[in-house]
Amino acid sequence: MLRGITSVLRHSVDRALPLAAALAAGLTFAGPAAAVDLLELPAVQSGAATQALLLDVTARGADGFVAVGEYGVIVVSGDGGRSWTQASVPVSVSLTAVHFPSPEQGWAVGHDGLILHSGDGGATWQKQLDGHRLNEQVVGVAETIVANFRAELEALEAEEDPDESALEDAAFLLEEAEFMLEGAADDVAAGPVRPLLDVWFRDERDGYVSGAYGMLLHTADGGANWALVSDRMRNVQGFHLNQIAPAPDGTLFIAGEAGFVFRSADGGAHWETLEPGYEGSFYGLVISPAANGDYELLAYGLRGNLFRSTDRGETWEPLASGTQVTLTTGLGLADGTVLLGGQGGTILVRAPGQPTFAPGMNPDRRVISGMASRGDGTVLIVGLGGIRLADAAGRPVESAPGTH
Repeated sequence: MLRGITSVLRHSVDRALPLAAALAAGLTFAGPAAAVDLLELPAVQSGAATQALLLDVTARGADGFVAVGEYGVIVVSGDGGRSWTQASVPVSVSLTAVHFPSPEQGWAVGHDGLILHSGDGGATWQKQLDGHRLNEQVVGVAETIVANFRAELEALEAEEDPDESALEDAAFLLEEAEFMLEGAADDVAAGPVRPLLDVWFRDERDGYVSGAYGMLLHTADGGANWALVSDRMRNVQGFHLNQIAPAPDGTLFIAGEAGFVFRSADGGAHWETLEPGYEGSFYGLVISPAANGDYELLAYGLRGNLFRSTDRGETWEPLASGTQVTLTTGLGLADGTVLLGGQGGTILVRAPGQPTFAPGMNPDRRVISGMASRGDGTVLIVGLGGIRLADAAGRPVESAPGTH
């Protein structure tokens, strides 16, 4: 199956952008001139920041929230999302994801290989990494991947009676690795063009960032140093790594392009490739308690595709979502309710103990790109048009908050 998928992607001139990159590229207001280096241009302060295209939102402590979006916009709330303040941000690139492992320490990632850090609850931010410095690692890691696959092929060729099918697969993977190396060199020549798509920290020091074209970065010192560790995965095709999801038992999962889910049982040191049985992109995973006392994985993505696993990703079954709309974000509430959001304002809701999702619609029909629980049964929704407050079924409960 890998060869068939890769052949299509490799020879296509219009390979799909990662979802967050596509949203930020196609649904933005007029911004700074293209000739300006947005990695060096501070975000513009605006009273309409909460109405910008926002791509992610996360909780920060008991009553705090932070949302990030286009042109470096970051807004911070300390009162449960009722009011917001725009943060001071040193860049104007689109920001795709944000995570706070503690009330004060947080990280945001975005286009052009950007990683930002805040040590004051999101009020101010500093660059830890950008695409210029990330490019210094890209080619070296790609060379390591090529060397690893070449060694695998040579080991098979040295066997007395090598398996022809295994030889064919190994030769194919080496060819793909060499193709990936060529692409990495081209990207480096083009500048800081690779977007980062998600960020997750176990604590204030140990964290991971995933991105387009198979990028996976790790820090063990709070971001003082970031290492590109894409060679920990067998993802020679460089499929996009869209979202990182931690499970209650410490297992890490990553939702990926081309129907792949990646799993690590040792904190991210090694990764297994899981294939739920679908060849389109997964944009995210919701992990919620299962009836058997373990946890349930829900992988969602293009055209309403939805897959479920109750054995930690070993086996999967397709679920009827009731929609053909692309699902872009998901959220599990404390009571077991699961919400999935997507294009056109679509919201799917599964009540606790129920087997199926009930369709809903946010009245403004604007794409939903992130959700966060307020802890009282209501939800913060972000996307095109900024921030909305909704109940557990996605229905608006009050007018949109403003920025002060």
